[in-house]
Amino acid sequence: MSDQKPFLRIIKGNPSDVEVATLTALFATMANNAASAAAPERERNLWGNVSERLHRPMIYNPSAFRNVSFY
Repeated sequence: MSDQKPFLRIIKGNPSDVEVATLTALFATMANNAASAAAPERERNLWGNVSERLHRPMIYNPSAFRNVSFY
């Protein structure tokens, strides 16, 4: 026999085969969803992003401090 751990171990109670199968399917689905959520995402399309319209572009200005007036 193989030395694998069981997928599900019942500690207490006497569940039926249907209940064990339901729990096994539930945990397998949750594991699959977690694996697909952890997969690398494709590049997001930010066309029409609101933040681009609300914020001015940051432009490097080497003479920025010379243009500041303190009065």
